[in-house]
Amino acid sequence: MRSHIINFFKWIGTGIVFTFKLLLALLNYAVISFFKMLGTFFNKIRFSIAFKINLVYAFLYLLLFTLTYGISFALLLNHSSDHLLENNKLIIYFGWIAGISIFVSITLFLIFGRMVVKKMLEPLTLMTKKVKSIKEDGIKERLSTNGAKDELKDLAITFNQMMNRLEVFVERQKQFVSDASHELRTPIAVIEGYADLLDRWGKDDPKILEESIESIKSETKNMKQLVEQLLFLARSDRNTLKIAKEVLNLSDIIKQVAKETSFIDDEHELICKADEEVLILGDSHLIKELIRILVDNAIKYTPESGSITLYSVNTSKNVLLSVKDTGIGIANEHLPHLFERFYKAEESRDKHSGGTGLGLAIAKWIADIHDASITINSAVGEGSEFIIFFPLQTSGK
Repeated sequence: MRSHIINFFKWIGTGIVFTFKLLLALLNYAVISFFKMLGTFFNKIRFSIAFKINLVYAFLYLLLFTLTYGISFALLLNHSSDHLLENNKLIIYFGWIAGISIFVSITLFLIFGRMVVKKMLEPLTLMTKKVKSIKEDGIKERLSTNGAKDELKDLAITFNQMMNRLEVFVERQKQFVSDASHELRTPIAVIEGYADLLDRWGKDDPKILEESIESIKSETKNMKQLVEQLLFLARSDRNTLKIAKEVLNLSDIIKQVAKETSFIDDEHELICKADEEVLILGDSHLIKELIRILVDNAIKYTPESGSITLYSVNTSKNVLLSVKDTGIGIANEHLPHLFERFYKAEESRDKHSGGTGLGLAIAKWIADIHDASITINSAVGEGSEFIIFFPLQTSGK
């Protein structure tokens, strides 16, 4: 009988413990679900960090305020007596209780507030550590953007965008150095080869001597041109080029380039069609270099007896400059890359013509510095046309 009674109370105790655990589990689930819903709410809808911090502090304040005065009133009612009421000590007693409760609540408010704010700003700490850990070889590192929609996420996105631009810039710099080294290595190797040839047995052979001298002169000229173009681009990248803009008559510059070109090229028909007064604001030396680059490019890829037309005209919206040839043309897949440094549409063709792949990059830079745009119309076997649109200059003032 006694054992049955003991077992009965054990079952009751087990049931009470189970019920208590179940209630705690349900309460825990409810609290976790509430904060998950709150986190989802904050992640889906954009709130500023200041708003979140103020909201958290306000919630903590109301919670602790309610608990403080609830406990104070409970203690007051529990310990109040007729003796306290008769001697008017109720207010003093309540003041002590309220004071101690407020002190405790403020302490808890600061502690919990600091913990919550620290948790909210934890992504900023992680971002700081991540940024500090990024070294030269970690240019591909990016910050996580999976957090809530607030200023920290905006900062992470902005930082990643900056890193994307920096990565492109670094890769371009590496490619530039690599391509420049490659381009310089070729003429140096040729010069070195002919120098060795002359040193061994070419000094006594007039034919080899003449060939070597011509090749060395040609490669030296190409190398000089490449170095000058590299220096030009390096100065332009550092914004150290001196640019003196003034009102120019584009037609005069076109006629001058056409005249100079006719002295050194008699294999192509050079046609110049220019209005009498086509005014632009620009640097005369750079504009002349731009036109020369386009004309030289047309000459390289236009067969003998082909024609090259230079054209300038005022339109209602801008000034138009056109360099058109009847050459071999450019395939569509090459058009988007023509203004990239060292880009060559056809390696063998450029080797034959002595191109460095920098001319059009320089032309694009000159056009950009004059707020002009370049478009290309080309078809394989039908020739190419480079069109530059300059801002309209209405007067010579």
